[in-house]
Amino acid sequence: MIDKSAFIHPTAIVEDGAVLGANVHIGPFCIVGPQVEIGEGTVLKSHVVVNGQTKIGRDNEIISLPPSAK
Repeated sequence: MIDKSAFIHPTAIVEDGAVLGANVHIGPFCIVGPQVEIGEGTVLKSHVVVNGQTKIGRDNEIISLPPSAK
């Protein structure tokens, strides 16, 4: 279920079965898997991948980082 107030960037993929709460913001090039629940007011910045059986609470901000060159 995706709340009608949630924003999903046109380049993002949200798979069937994902649950997005009110005022969730899914940024560019994000992928949200089918067993993911994202709480109200949470923001996924660009290039974030959330998959597997995952529950993220409300009012969080998730960012991505470039791979380290070790």
